[in-house]
Amino acid sequence: MLKHEIVSCPRCNRTFECRVNSIHRCQCSGVPLTLEERFRISEKYQGCLCADCLLELKAVLEHQPNAPL
Repeated sequence: MLKHEIVSCPRCNRTFECRVNSIHRCQCSGVPLTLEERFRISEKYQGCLCADCLLELKAVLEHQPNAPL
């Protein structure tokens, strides 16, 4: 089994533990995103984002759906 990985958020450069092999325990699983929100975020950023950035981007997209990220 692969171990969890320490990665840097491509948006804020903060490091966090990515638990891709235990996604239900990963910090990102606490941020519910719609398919459209996932698509918009993935257009701008590659790789995993920290939960704080996901929450911020979700808030932007909920209030301004066409806003640049």
